[in-house]
Amino acid sequence: CILRRVLLRFPGREWNLHRVYMCQAEYFSSMFSGPWEESSKPRIAIEIIDDNITEDALDIVFGALYSEEVKLAPTTVPGVLAAATMFQLRGMVEEVSEFMLETVAPETVCAYLTTAQMYGTVEMEKRFEEWLLLHLLQAGSVALLEELSAEVLLRMLRHRDLFVLQVEMDIYTILKQWLYVQVSSGYSQEFGKLLAATESHFKRRSEVEPDHCAFLDTDEGREYVDIFKALRFPHIAGDIVSCRIIENDGIVPKSWLLDVYREQWMTALASEQTSDTGPATVTDSWFYENAMRYGRILSSDAEYCWRWVGYTFGLDMVVSYKHGRLGIRRNASKYPSTRSIHLQPEHREIVVRARAIWEEKSANNRHTVIKSTDSGRLNFYLRPDEEAVVLTLPLEDVVFPLYISVHTAFTGPSQTN
Repeated sequence: CILRRVLLRFPGREWNLHRVYMCQAEYFSSMFSGPWEESSKPRIAIEIIDDNITEDALDIVFGALYSEEVKLAPTTVPGVLAAATMFQLRGMVEEVSEFMLETVAPETVCAYLTTAQMYGTVEMEKRFEEWLLLHLLQAGSVALLEELSAEVLLRMLRHRDLFVLQVEMDIYTILKQWLYVQVSSGYSQEFGKLLAATESHFKRRSEVEPDHCAFLDTDEGREYVDIFKALRFPHIAGDIVSCRIIENDGIVPKSWLLDVYREQWMTALASEQTSDTGPATVTDSWFYENAMRYGRILSSDAEYCWRWVGYTFGLDMVVSYKHGRLGIRRNASKYPSTRSIHLQPEHREIVVRARAIWEEKSANNRHTVIKSTDSGRLNFYLRPDEEAVVLTLPLEDVVFPLYISVHTAFTGPSQTN
């Protein structure tokens, strides 16, 4: 490449560039050094078929050939990354990728995930999926719910690493808000008022719908059935307040709920009246698709002790954290309880998987990285008031706040058959 100008044409626009700078891009370096017609032309017309590559994106990319500074904004990322990928500017691709990691937020993550799928690496796509799995239920963002596609949402709901803040009912709460944002003509208020607007909308709809038909049974609602089918309704049905909310919302068909109520009643009877000692022989796939999903955020390395709401078939599971050790107890008499507690059988099996997740600065200190430690699936046979350590954390590496995610199974597959 020599210091000679080339007039680069784009529909409706031209750029006067030096070949020596253009050769920083492998695309142009190959063009000018090979036996191509364009290698000697003073004017080059480039055909661009990617709609993401705009004039503004090309301005940024060609400007970066002459400067080490690249001025980026979240809105320009897709076009700049598309152009940098087309022209094979590896350094710029890395710079744009780094910018995306630095600025990932509820308002940008969906666009970044789509961009990474189109132009990025598998690693970049994985990073944004990790962000969604951790923050989806706690982001508190209308923009995220607007941008989140049904396809991506369904993938997150089915993922074994989805962080559930508190209990399964909290997933339902987010889903109905997402649904309202999708079907309404436009929600323009802050997130704090979204739940009330959602419940009001579906209550009015239910009152005027013939025979109080559930939304998911209507022509408009059928496309969202798979999303709500991804909920684990048996673990919502264990709380009376949650059941009443779902029935009053009029989103989920009552036939779904009646099937769940029957299933849970039969499972409760089997736990009470038979020699069932727990989920002894369940497979990994069954466990990760059906286990109760719980979560809690620990703000500091203090002592914590808690239980999650819901019926757990006579087993009062109390969770504790102290100095990096996460434990579960089959409570019988140590802690006061308002729920029914079975003292039989003597040994009760619990299947547990626990994860601790945290965010820390990257090696270059420019963005955050999600880290975790995982217990894997563990089987415990606990006597009344016996405690077991589920996870021991490397406190020298952990950064607070700490996200605790727990999957548990107290019973095996449905007893309805």
